[in-house]
Formats: sequence, C-alpha cells, structure tokens
Amino acid sequence: MIGPNEPIPPARKEDIRRRVAEYLDKYDDVSQTTIAKQTGTSKGTVSDVLRGKYGTRKGKPACDDTEYLRRFNNWMELDARRRNIVQNRQFVGTAVARDIITVSEIVSETCKIGVVWGPAQIGKSFTARALEGSDRLGNPVLFTLGESKTTPKSTCRMVCDRFSLPTAGTFDAIMRSLVKHLIGTKRMLMFDEVDCASHRVLEWIRELHDATGCGVLLLGKPTIYQKLGFRDVGDFREVTDQLASRVVIRRDLTERTRRSDHPEPLFSRDDIRKLIKVADLHLKVSNDAVDWLQDRACVLGMGGFGMAVISLYLAYKFAVGSGAAEISAEHLEAVEQTTIGHEEVERVEEIVAAASGKRIRRFG
Repeated sequence: MIGPNEPIPPARKEDIRRRVAEYLDKYDDVSQTTIAKQTGTSKGTVSDVLRGKYGTRKGKPACDDTEYLRRFNNWMELDARRRNIVQNRQFVGTAVARDIITVSEIVSETCKIGVVWGPAQIGKSFTARALEGSDRLGNPVLFTLGESKTTPKSTCRMVCDRFSLPTAGTFDAIMRSLVKHLIGTKRMLMFDEVDCASHRVLEWIRELHDATGCGVLLLGKPTIYQKLGFRDVGDFREVTDQLASRVVIRRDLTERTRRSDHPEPLFSRDDIRKLIKVADLHLKVSNDAVDWLQDRACVLGMGGFGMAVISLYLAYKFAVGSGAAEISAEHLEAVEQTTIGHEEVERVEEIVAAASGKRIRRFG
C-alpha cells in the first residue's frame, strides 16, 4: 500500500503500470472499467495513466499521474488480498454465509432449485465464490448474469464457454452440447445477480435444470423474490408455476433482523471478530474498532460487510504508518474521511447513529 503523501519515483511508477497490466491479464473478471468504477476514476483516465500518457495533448508533456497510480496500486493490493482469502476458502463464516451454505447443501442433496436474496455487499457473491469447486457440494460452478446476459442464447454461451464447449452455431446445437456435458453429473450451478435476469433467461435456467438434473442456486437482490414468482408480477406471471414449483428452499438473508420475538443484527460482534482473524493483519484491533466495524457492516446501503473489509485493511495501513500498537476506531474514521470526504462522513454518521439507536433499543 502507498500512503497518501508518499512520493512515487519514476521507476516505481513504471513498475506499478506493469504490475497493474499483468493483473488485468491474469484475471478475466477485472478490467480497466473495473478499476475506474472502484477507484472513482474515468475509464479514459485509467487508460491514459496505464499508458503513461495522462494529460498529453498535441505533443505536450504528460501531467502528474502520481495520485492515480497510488489509487490503482492500492486497489490492486486490496483486490489481491481479498482474492487470497477466497482462493484459500478462508471466507468469513458470518450468519449470512451460514445461511447461504445451508441452502447450498440442500440444493446439492436434492438437485432442486434454491434461492437466496439480500441487499448488495452483505457477502452473497463472496460466499458463492468461496463455495465454487467444493468437493463436498459436488464441485459447484458460479456464473454471474449481470445486465449483459439478457437472452437465453447469450447466457447459454457463457455457461458453455466456462466448460470449454463450443459456443458457435445455432442456439439449439449449443444447448444440446451443454445438456450432454452436464446430464448425470449432478453438479450444482450457481447463478449470481439473478435480479438482473429477464423472464426468458429464468425460463432457460429452469429448462437447463430439468434437462440435466443439476441443482441450481440462485442469488440476487430482494427483487429476485418477485421475479421468481413468489408474488405475481407482470411478465413473470407466465413462469411463476413452472419455476417456483421446483424451488425446494428459499431464504431472505435479512429476515432475522425483522423477527418480532427475537431480532438479531445482520452481523454480530462475533462475525466481525472472525473477519479480523481471517484478515491476519498482525495487529490488535481495539473494542471500539470492533463496534465501529459492526455498525458500518449492519447499515444496509452504506457499503455493508464489503466496506467493512476494505476499511479494516486501510485502517491497518494508517495504524502501521503512525506506529500504533493497535487499530482503533480513530484509524477507521481517518479511512472514511480519506475515501469519501468530510461531508459524506457526516451523512454516514447520521445514518449509522440512527441505525445504531434502533439496534440498541431492539437488541440491547
């Protein structure tokens, strides 16, 4: 990680450009667009900086790109750390993760369809990636639908490509090849971001399930509940009975926070402690920092558990840079000030204070 005021000599700048380019080549799911979105930069700026051409116009010398290279380097290091956690199956066993695992086990055993839904950044995709390839669950495979996979054929080609099957030819031929490859394997197929799917894609997934006998796990935001026909909504009425009848288990990942008899926080202090242990930062974390991380993780729409992970890693950098013996809430607040600015911090603090107040009254 490169500190806010740390100078970057020319040789190191070239090294950062080279390593970022190699990182993009190594992983298919990251691109210059990914960097742009996650660092608050335009795609054109990312391209110019990585080519060493930032600010050049009609032969003029390049502008100073130090700040952008700092952002790109730190993004890459954080992304690599998160990938290391996933690749080593060291995901954090939160209550959310346990719910997803429970549904996955039932889908794997019954070869039926399971559905889980919840807001962004609470660990759905993170857990699904960690489950991918698990021998215990029959070597499941994860696919992300997204906005670009709007037709059955484009979705079918994506799945075929993952299995190194032909993707050229008629839709019927591609589908037959995929069914032949999967039938009898009982592999679990996990589809993420199902809330983006059209009813035609959902119908195709149902047909693939019927033709192959493979279990299917569907993950997405809360709108998935309506789309899958558990309530009657518009165009999706026509697939309601066919798809919903094959769903053996469904789970709202935030349901326990709304129980009238015994509500629970979305993430407990124990969940945060597990996060700290997995992070393995070789520095103590104070009790007030644990409280801060839990507050931020539990406030939906403010980054959730994903933001708590990033904040912890950045706070570690702040603490090490200041020679502190432990990571405190003060370090986490410094991270927030740096990443989103003072005015936004005040807005977040108001939301967190309100949420914390409710949580204290409900859970205290």
